[in-house]
Amino acid sequence: MRARSWISIAIFAVVAGAGAVHARTPRVRVLATGGTIAGAQASSVDKLEQLPRVDILYAHANMSPDLIESAVKAGAQGLVIAGVGDGNMTGPALEAITKAAKNGIVVVRSTRLPMGQVLRNNEVDDDKLGLVASGELNPPHARVLLQLALTRTKDPTAIQRMFYTY
Repeated sequence: MRARSWISIAIFAVVAGAGAVHARTPRVRVLATGGTIAGAQASSVDKLEQLPRVDILYAHANMSPDLIESAVKAGAQGLVIAGVGDGNMTGPALEAITKAAKNGIVVVRSTRLPMGQVLRNNEVDDDKLGLVASGELNPPHARVLLQLALTRTKDPTAIQRMFYTY
């Protein structure tokens, strides 16, 4: 029976075959959700020729900052980090996304796990580092929302509000 992580933050964070609990985490925070697109101010993208470039980078053991630096150098206006657990990554990678954020690149922390939320300021000080937390959105969905958000603003605070809403 092989154990694997299924949920980024939950009472039962690691399960083994057939759903048997393998490990627990005592830390649980609930993020109130329920934002709706209905009634929100819509913005048309019909006249856009292309959306801003946003790259998804998957975090892994020994993740090197050169992946982040290369994406920025290649023209990414935003990055989505598919992090481990609650959107985490190596120290050098975290330093590189902090530098990117300080230079105007919008960085969203997401999780590569199939379920769970990435909570703001939970394990990483998003406010201090200028990062956006994806909430319930997986990396591909976070990428699309970030692309759309970047057609309106590059302000991470405003973009975080969009992630709470949509």
